[in-house]
Amino acid sequence: MNKLYLLAAILLVHFSSCSTRIDLFNPATKIPVVYLQVNPNDSMHYLTLTRTFSGEVSAFDIASDADQVFYNSCNIRLEGWIYDYRAFETYFEPSEKTKTPGIFPVISGYCFELSKTFLSELITSYRLVLDLPGMSSPAFSKIEMIGPPIVKSERDRQISLYGERCEIGIAPGPGSAYCDLVCVFRYQQLEETWINHVDTFCLRKDINYEAGRTDYLYPEVFFNKIAANIKPVNDTIVRKFTSLDLTLYAGDQYFRDYIDSYQNAGDHDIPPKGNINNGLGLFTMLRSATKENMKLDSKTHDSLCMGQFTRQLGFVRW
Repeated sequence: MNKLYLLAAILLVHFSSCSTRIDLFNPATKIPVVYLQVNPNDSMHYLTLTRTFSGEVSAFDIASDADQVFYNSCNIRLEGWIYDYRAFETYFEPSEKTKTPGIFPVISGYCFELSKTFLSELITSYRLVLDLPGMSSPAFSKIEMIGPPIVKSERDRQISLYGERCEIGIAPGPGSAYCDLVCVFRYQQLEETWINHVDTFCLRKDINYEAGRTDYLYPEVFFNKIAANIKPVNDTIVRKFTSLDLTLYAGDQYFRDYIDSYQNAGDHDIPPKGNINNGLGLFTMLRSATKENMKLDSKTHDSLCMGQFTRQLGFVRW
């Protein structure tokens, strides 16, 4: 019995002296890791750039060294093409904007920006080119232009989900391979005073379309999603609907491949697919269309307040 106590004491001392940090070693070639998501309508575009790293010490120590993670200098350009003709080129500049870097140093050296709008219906594709120190050839990628998606309503800024057909029509742009319809739902809740609340949720995910077809938002989907994403209340709390936005996001095939790789990988052991030649990461197009500050017509509003899916949410008609 005494030997068992001695063994337990030795194990306790051993584990209590161990650090919770795991030293990771990753012998990798230094190559760029770049991410850029383009919407031609945006006035500002951000690109993140780091590089793979390796060494004789722990990867955690290397990751905290800016010289090991970031490029000291780089030349990043975005080109617009009309079939086989290069119509324009423009360059990214270092940005002061920072994102949450995790274990990386908190500096702005890995984020670049382009403050130009380059929308043109004549452009058929875009090419990203990175000339980086230490690379024998540039890292590059090319994406095809996709058309703008459409969210339409026969009544401006009003949602009517009942009648001969539902009014809210949604359609992707040409070349789209992935579409999500997102709702920003605003309401007030009486908590001694009226308090503003906003809930954002996906109404339709990965919408599958036939080419040239317009789909519609139906009441069963709309109210089911509201009930699933807004918490019910007791009888002493009331809510008033204020307004909502509907945004349709449409992405290209590379964006779909990227999303599918996460879903299919399970625990994410498989790296997400990318399309960067001589590098890692993703260059993709994601476009959007939004109807802002929309109201509900009287019948749709009545269904929100008294319908079978949403009556427990406490919305009132006054």
